[in-house]
Amino acid sequence: MTLFQNSLLALLVFVLQPTFIIGVVLAILAKTRRFKYSRSKLRTTIYKDNFEIKRFLTWGLVPGVILSLFSIFIGMPVTIDWMIIYQIVTILFLGLGYRFIHPIFTFSASGLTVLILNMFVTDASLFGQILDRWNSPIVSQTAMSYGSVQIIYLFAVLILISTIGVLYKGNMKQFVPRFLKTKRGKLVARYRMTPLWLMPLAVVVPGDTFTALFEWWPVFSIGSQTYSFLLIPVLLGFRYTVQAQLPSEAKQALIKDFAILSVLSAVLFALTFWIEELSAVGLSILLVGGIYVLYRHRQRERKWAFKFGPDPAGLRVVAVRPNSPAERMSLEIGDVLVESNQMSLSTVEDFTESLFNNRSYSKLKVKRLDGELVITETPIYEEDSHDLGLVTLEDIQY
Repeated sequence: MTLFQNSLLALLVFVLQPTFIIGVVLAILAKTRRFKYSRSKLRTTIYKDNFEIKRFLTWGLVPGVILSLFSIFIGMPVTIDWMIIYQIVTILFLGLGYRFIHPIFTFSASGLTVLILNMFVTDASLFGQILDRWNSPIVSQTAMSYGSVQIIYLFAVLILISTIGVLYKGNMKQFVPRFLKTKRGKLVARYRMTPLWLMPLAVVVPGDTFTALFEWWPVFSIGSQTYSFLLIPVLLGFRYTVQAQLPSEAKQALIKDFAILSVLSAVLFALTFWIEELSAVGLSILLVGGIYVLYRHRQRERKWAFKFGPDPAGLRVVAVRPNSPAERMSLEIGDVLVESNQMSLSTVEDFTESLFNNRSYSKLKVKRLDGELVITETPIYEEDSHDLGLVTLEDIQY
């Protein structure tokens, strides 16, 4: 079999893994639901591109290549048991939504699960006999259990660090508002952020499991030990809601908290070279620490007042369409339209009337979230939307 054929078959194995299939389905569903929601609630599609699918397929490519080369060059073997359990854990965590499908949760939970099985499953048990048929490390390499967990821990820490970089550089400016009523009956907007992306990760797998299933699978040997390469799809994502902060502020706060967690985890990983058992402690800290980071975000949102509620000074902007007059005028979510074409605004009808009074030019007086008043203006072209390409809170019929 040629190298090209081997590569195609390896790629086929990659796309047939459950996490890849489920991830693609989730990205497509996210796009479909956004389109449906925008048309029903906003009566317009704010973002017409498929940014969920593009984000899913592209955000993890560069970090995946870097970590894969590192994994292969250093020689970081992971067991087939862990890969199977990781797929199961990821699917189970998806039942909780997007919150806990990042490797700080899935890698940690699956690594700890392998460790527990390693301690309690024996080759005499029925489960152990099944595992022994593929030379499972759970029943054949008990002495290396903490060493195996140490590698999973290192992968989780490195992926967390890469996540910080991806969130810092990644484009997360597609804000689709959702709405709720406060206890006082006021309508407010909030933004649910659900970044989800795929990282292709090449790992080294000890043993001859793959050659037993696929004779064509490439292997290499070091001494008496046989190794194979496998490309696994790693899902990265979480979910958080913004209603009392700007999305950019919330993202920066999350990045800061994740950075602190990564530094603590990296220090603890260094200690595992002296005390291997600390790798299990590190996975537990990653798991609990990730939950705490999301909890801190939730507490920040609860302590502060709603930012995207009604304003007595005018109309609150809750969405801005790309490549529209509103974007040319640098309007942002949270801005309040105070005047339009020298006409004070208190209702949507006022705004519509002001636009019809001058169909070739728009001049707005805008109050920013920090209270600053600015004047912004732009010519209106024939292909521009008649509503300037924005949605205000007052447009929504709840």
